Amino acid sequence: MKLSLARLLLGCVLSASLSACDTSVAGDDDTDTGGDNMVVTGIWNRYGSEYGYQTDIAYGGIVGQPSDRVYMCELPGSPSAGLYKGRLISPRMIRWDANHNLPDYEVVFEGTTMRFKPQNGTNTFLGQYRQGTWTPGACDFTLKDGKLIDNSSTAYVVYDNSGETKITSVKIGGEGIPVKASTEAACSVTTLIPPGTGSNGNLTVSISYSGVGIDGPYSRTQTQSMYRSDFKPGCNKLAVEFGCGALAVCVYPVP
Repeated sequence: MKLSLARLLLGCVLSASLSACDTSVAGDDDTDTGGDNMVVTGIWNRYGSEYGYQTDIAYGGIVGQPSDRVYMCELPGSPSAGLYKGRLISPRMIRWDANHNLPDYEVVFEGTTMRFKPQNGTNTFLGQYRQGTWTPGACDFTLKDGKLIDNSSTAYVVYDNSGETKITSVKIGGEGIPVKASTEAACSVTTLIPPGTGSNGNLTVSISYSGVGIDGPYSRTQTQSMYRSDFKPGCNKLAVEFGCGALAVCVYPVP
């Protein structure tokens, strides 16, 4: 399917295409009353937050990930909103990926509820949880047939920078996107496409480039509004070409 987004008259042509490639009150008793019948598995939801913060936790059941993987999604509204990844290093202990700079979390059961006990020498209360389901679309994940599926999109720019016209930077929604050689097809180096703004998920695509014209060297930046829905789950690439004539920005979403 082709969707022409804009046509602007400029000195050169730029065409882009897409293809897939709180706080709450905690008890002082740390006794694990759940016993061996309570296990860390499935999906848990935060509840009773004084400020209405929502958090989803998935223990295992994540498509493409080992069974000891843990994903925690702090939903928008929380000052620490985002996706946090870790793994169970024991049946009741989470070690978060190093980039999150978080201490290990002990999982504590109290009846049918769950909470965390951070292993950093503090008694910080991190909310209470009960078993539930994943919030649709939270952190770009959906639950299908009991499995958590990653629906996030990543992107990189495919362009041959060996000529006189060179791309100096590409940003989507303010996030820098890697530029790769035109012969490279793998999506090994990607940047997560940020959430869009507005009811349609608008994103500003900004491409800065430089070259040499009849009046000497020049640097230009072209911006174009796109919908986040134009980017499909998985890997997308923006193929950039230059020539003479009008500027055309077109999107070819995966059906």
